Amino acid sequence: MVWDFAEINPLGSIGGTFLASTRIVADAFAGSLTSNVPGHVMQKDATGAPSMRVTPVVCTDPPYYANVGYADLADFFYIWLRRSLNPVYPDLFATLLTPKAQELIATPYRSGGDKAKARQFFEEGLGQAFVQMRAVSHPNYPLTVFYAFKQAEEDEDEEGVHRFPGEQDVKDERIVASTGWETILEGLLNAGFAITGTWPMRTERGSRSVSLGTNALAFSIVLVCRRRSESATIATRRELITALKKELPDALKKLQYGNIAPVDLAQAAIGPGMAVFSRFAKVLEADGTSMRVRTALAPSTKCWTRC
Repeated sequence: MVWDFAEINPLGSIGGTFLASTRIVADAFAGSLTSNVPGHVMQKDATGAPSMRVTPVVCTDPPYYANVGYADLADFFYIWLRRSLNPVYPDLFATLLTPKAQELIATPYRSGGDKAKARQFFEEGLGQAFVQMRAVSHPNYPLTVFYAFKQAEEDEDEEGVHRFPGEQDVKDERIVASTGWETILEGLLNAGFAITGTWPMRTERGSRSVSLGTNALAFSIVLVCRRRSESATIATRRELITALKKELPDALKKLQYGNIAPVDLAQAAIGPGMAVFSRFAKVLEADGTSMRVRTALAPSTKCWTRC
């Protein structure tokens, strides 16, 4: 943890004061966000089967693979809040520290230092959450998933031969994959979703501290997902590559019209590529095994530079 500046100076008279920030939020509620429909707030475990009063439209920003340990950080404030508010909200402050066991994050120290168990906990929990979303969400409306993650790592197969779908074996080139993207997409596909759209949205301020002097992502990618058809067919590796070469160029041109920076375009390109991959019930490799999402990510993240 490092020191950083607060977003606003609540006592200042110039720029983002507390009063000015409050007025901006109030104006939003008084204007475009007004509604006569009553709202309901519930706190539920996303991996469990929730009891819903209505059939919801689901829009989610899931936790990242290597997310910040918010539950640990919350203890700094929790112990003081508990001293003052425990008599007022005894249910909220029933524990000495914040609950941490259900937080979806791949933290090795919560798994006895075992990275594999930490990753398994995160992937199984996220997958179960998507299964529940599919079960309770309204069938007429899509699930929308916000995602902006750039963590990448190199991967190679067991024989040390690096392969991209539709290409010859390459000895000196590695598959660059994102563990975060792979986990999200695996969870969505295994839950029975297909990606039907990609909406890049500029969600980050250029003046935020993490982007000063860096090539940080400015856009979030909104994946639009619908339940995959029960009649979805099985495709071969060659059929997938043919479909990607046919559909990706036009899809990527549309993304470029949105004035997306190159660092964001590489991430946004994953959506159209996975839309082709996810429409099939499965994609078979030459040896008859199912293609992994990590393998499928290679053409969707690299083809836009070649088409």
